Amino acid sequence: MKLHRLTLRNYRGVAHRDVEFPDRGVVVVSGANEIGKSSMIEALDLLVESKDRSTKKEVKQVKPTNVDEGAEITAVMSTGPYRFEYHKRFHKRPETRLTILAPQREQLTGDEAHERVLAILAETVDAELWQAQRVLQSGSTASVDLSGCDALARALDAAAGQAVTTSGSEPLLVDRIDAEYRQYFTATGRAAGPLAAAVARVREARVQVELYQAAVDEVDEAVVTHAALSDDVVRLSQQRVAATTRRRAAAEAAAAVAQLEDRLASARALAEPAEMARVASEAALGERRRLRADLTERTAVIAELDAAVLAAAADEVTAGEAAVAAAAAADVARAEVADAAAHVDVVRRTADRIAHRDEATRLAATLAKVDATAAELAEVEAELALISLTDEVMRDVEMAALATERAAFQAERASARVELDAVAQVEVLIDGQPVQLEPGVGWTQHVTTSATFELPGVMTVRLIPGAPAVDSQDTLDRAREMLAALLEEAGVPDVAAARVVHARRHELSASVGRLRAIGEALLGDDSVADLRARLTDLQDHLAAAGAVDDPGAEVIRAELAAATDAHRLARAHEEAQREAATAATAAAVRATGAATVLRSKLETARTEVASAADRLARQRETQSDDDLVIQVEADAERAKAVVAGVTAIEAELAALGPAAVAAELADAEAAAASLDERHAAVTGDLREVAAQLRVYGTEGRRGRLDAALTEQERAAAEHDGVQRRAAAAQLLHSVMARHRDQSRLRYVEPFRTEVERLGRIVFGVDFEVEIDGDLRILSRTLNGCTVPFDSLSGGAKEQLGIVARLASAALVAKEDGVPVLIDDALGFSDPDRLARMGEVFDAVGGDGQVIVLTCSPERYAGIVDAQHLELSA
Repeated sequence: MKLHRLTLRNYRGVAHRDVEFPDRGVVVVSGANEIGKSSMIEALDLLVESKDRSTKKEVKQVKPTNVDEGAEITAVMSTGPYRFEYHKRFHKRPETRLTILAPQREQLTGDEAHERVLAILAETVDAELWQAQRVLQSGSTASVDLSGCDALARALDAAAGQAVTTSGSEPLLVDRIDAEYRQYFTATGRAAGPLAAAVARVREARVQVELYQAAVDEVDEAVVTHAALSDDVVRLSQQRVAATTRRRAAAEAAAAVAQLEDRLASARALAEPAEMARVASEAALGERRRLRADLTERTAVIAELDAAVLAAAADEVTAGEAAVAAAAAADVARAEVADAAAHVDVVRRTADRIAHRDEATRLAATLAKVDATAAELAEVEAELALISLTDEVMRDVEMAALATERAAFQAERASARVELDAVAQVEVLIDGQPVQLEPGVGWTQHVTTSATFELPGVMTVRLIPGAPAVDSQDTLDRAREMLAALLEEAGVPDVAAARVVHARRHELSASVGRLRAIGEALLGDDSVADLRARLTDLQDHLAAAGAVDDPGAEVIRAELAAATDAHRLARAHEEAQREAATAATAAAVRATGAATVLRSKLETARTEVASAADRLARQRETQSDDDLVIQVEADAERAKAVVAGVTAIEAELAALGPAAVAAELADAEAAAASLDERHAAVTGDLREVAAQLRVYGTEGRRGRLDAALTEQERAAAEHDGVQRRAAAAQLLHSVMARHRDQSRLRYVEPFRTEVERLGRIVFGVDFEVEIDGDLRILSRTLNGCTVPFDSLSGGAKEQLGIVARLASAALVAKEDGVPVLIDDALGFSDPDRLARMGEVFDAVGGDGQVIVLTCSPERYAGIVDAQHLELSA
C-alpha cells in the first residue's frame, strides 16, 4: 500500500491543502505547530473508516468553525493490483466518490463506494500492520505491538525457512480445532453454545427445586405457627381476667385520693384571703414607718444643700474672671504668629528662585548628554541596517555548511582515490592541467567525477567513477549550490565571513540596547520634550524675576531655617495660650453648671419634703399609728389558724401516696389495654394462618417439588455429557495453542536480527535486544548492561520504537508493505543520536514509503536521501 496524494478542504482549521508524496523513500513534511500535520493522519483514517453521513464524535470535531461548509478529504492510493482515487465530503451535502484507475477503470458512489474500498483494503492490506507502523505524538515512547501483523508473520516465516505450501482444498486442522472449541467457549474462555445452555438448564432446574422446596417448607412453617398461636390465645385470656381485678382495686384507691384533694382545695381557698389580709396590713405598717424616716432624712439634706449653693456661687465668679484674662493673652500670641509667617514667606521665595536657577543648570547638562547619546544611537542603527544577515539566515547557512561537510565526507568515502608515485621526474597532464611529479614524492587525489591522466606521447588513463560516487558527488554539488545561494543572499563570500558579520551584527544589536538603556536612564519617566519645556519655563521665570543679587544658597538656607524656627516657636506659644483660654472657659462653664445643678437639687428637695409631709398627714387622718399596729396583730393570728388546717389535710393526703395510686391505676389500665390488643392481634393471626392452610391444601406443592427434582436429575445428566465433550475440545485447543506459540518463537530470530542490524547504527556494535513471541522488545543490552524496555529513557524508547517499525518495513514483502508514518518524533534525542537515526532512515529507504511529519525539520537533516515538503498556512 502506498499513499500518492492527500487533499484536505475545510478540514478543522485547514482551508485547503494538497500534498503529493513520492512513491518510495523518506519524505519529511514540515510545518509550524497547529498547521494540521497530525490532522492528515486523522483525515486518512476518517476517509477509510467513517461514512459520509456519520454522526460520530470524531467526525463532528473536524467540521470547520469559520465557514458553513463540510469537511472534504481526497486521497490517491495504490495497494496490490489496485490504484484508486477516493473522495468524501462530511457534514454538509455529504458525498462519497470512488474512481478505480487500475487494474480496470471503475466509478462508484455512496455506500457502494465505501464498501468497495473496505473490501479492497481487506483483500490487500494487513490492517494490523497499517496501525502498528505509526509513531504518534501521544505514544512515541510506547512499545510497538506487531504480534497481529499477518504480513510480517509471512515474511518472518519465509526468512526462518518455515513457509509451507498448501493445496488450498483441505481444511486446516487448527481452524477445525478452533471451530470445535468456539462451539463450547468464547474467545475469553467463558462457556458458550451447548455448554452454556446445559449450564443454564442445570441452574434453572436448581432454582425451580429451591423454589418448590421453599413452598413446601412454607406449609410446614404455617402448621407450626397455627399451634403456637392457639396456645397464645389461651394464655392471654387467663392474663386478661387478672388484669381486670387489678384495674378495679386501683380505681377505688384513686377515688379516695380524689376526695381528700377536694377538701384540700377548699381549705386552700380560705387560707389565701387570710394570708393576703396579713400581708396587706404588714405592708401598710412598713410604708408608715418608711415615710416617717424619709421625712426626717430629707429635712437634713436641705440644710446641706443651702451651704453648697453659697460656695458654688463664689467659685462661678472666680472662674469667669480667669477666662477673660486667658482670652486676651491668646489674641496677643495669634498676632505674633502672623508676623513670623510673613517673614518665612519672604525668605522662601528667595530660596525657590535659587533652586530654580540650579535646576535649569542641571536640565541643560542632562539634555546635552541625551542629544549626544541619540546621535551615537543613530550611527549604530544606520550601520546595523546595512547588515542583511539575520539569525534565521545564519542558522540556514550553518545547517547548509554542516550538510556540505557531511556530503563531502560521504563523497570522499564513496569515491576512488588515485595515488601516483614517480620513479623519475616527469610531467603528467591531469584533466589537461600539467602536474610535476618528483621522485619519492607521492601525489594523491579523490576522484568523484570522471578524470583523465595523460603521460604525453606514452599513454592516457581515464577514470570513470561508479554510480555511488556519482550520486555522492551530485549530493555534494547540490549542497554546495545551496550553501552558495545562502551566502549570496547574506551578502558574504564564505561561511567564515558570515560568522564575522553575524558576530558584528550581535555586537551592534548589543550597542543599540546599551545606548537605548542610557537614554532611558537619563530621561527617567520624562520625555525629551517635557525636559525642554521645563527648562524653557525655568528660564522664562528667572528672566521675569530679573537680575537679583541673591545671597548664597547656604546663607538663605540658614535664614530660612531661623525664620521657620521662630514661626514654629510662635505657633507653639499661641497654641499654649489658646489651650489655656479654652481650659479657663471650660472651668467657668463647669462652675456655672455646678451652681445651677445645686440650686435645682435644693428646689427639688424642698418640694419632696412638702409632698412627704402632706402624704403622712393624710394617712394619719384615715388610721392612726396605734390602730394600724393592732390590725396587723389580728390579721396575723387569723392567717395562722387557717394555715394549720391546710397542713393537717396535706399530711392525711400524703399518707395515702397519691402519686403511687395514680401510677398503679395507669399501669393497670395500660396492662389491661395491652392484653386486649395482643389478644385481638393473636386471634386475627390465628384466623389468617388457618385460612392459608386451607389454601395450601388445594395447591399440590409436594407434587411440583417431585417433578422439579426429576428435571434437575435429567439436566445434570445432560450437562455431564456436554461437559466431557467441551473438556476434550478445550484440552485439544490448549495443546495446539502451545505448539503454535513454540513455532512462533522460530520467526522471532529474523526480526531480532534486523532490529539489531539497524540498532547498531544508532547505539553501537555491542547493541542487543531481547524480543518475545509477540515481537515486542523486552530489554536492551548495551556495553554488557541489560535494561528493561520500560526503564529506558524517553529518547531510547522512541528510537527503539522507530527502529522496530523500520525493521518491520524492511522485512515485509514489497506487495504487503504499508507506509511508515512518524508524527513529530525524536524530540527526546540528542544531536549525535539524530545524526545516526538519519543513517538508519537512509539504510531502509528502498522501495518502501516513510512519511515523517514534523515542526522541526532540522531533526531529520541527517537523512541524506530524504525529500522535503514544507506546509504553509
